Amino acid sequence: MPIFVATEMSGMTETSSRRIYLDANVFIYGAEARTELAEPIQNLFRAFSVRRGIAVTSELTLAEVLPKAADFQRRYYLNLIVWSGIIDLYPVSRDILIETATYRRAAGMPKLADAVHVVTAIEANCARVLSADGRIKLPEGMSLIDATPQNVARLLNELS
Repeated sequence: MPIFVATEMSGMTETSSRRIYLDANVFIYGAEARTELAEPIQNLFRAFSVRRGIAVTSELTLAEVLPKAADFQRRYYLNLIVWSGIIDLYPVSRDILIETATYRRAAGMPKLADAVHVVTAIEANCARVLSADGRIKLPEGMSLIDATPQNVARLLNELS
């Protein structure tokens, strides 16, 4: 449920300009205590818990993060992504898959998972995608935020 009043801004609503799509790798880096991204991403998740309705991901994220997760990480992922309500979790529907096929062809995007994430971000009205994968191709009007400690800090600052 959007937390901002929708107003027109360059073809995007204020709500959509605030929503951020989270690629699966963001959750992985947030769970890995040994990476320099873990603490900034965990802080970002805490900020999202206060500012609900901003963070979005696909159910596909679960299929990407759970296979190699240890039991404690599995609980962490399920709690954060499914049960907490912090993240708006979008299903991988038939419509998403049909649009993904169209997008893959138009964008020349060979990776199915990446294309599902992009199409889900579009369907969720996200203007930005946070990812550690710089190869993701986004349509015009959307921006890719490289998941670096500095960029995550900027997002945190924006949310506070």
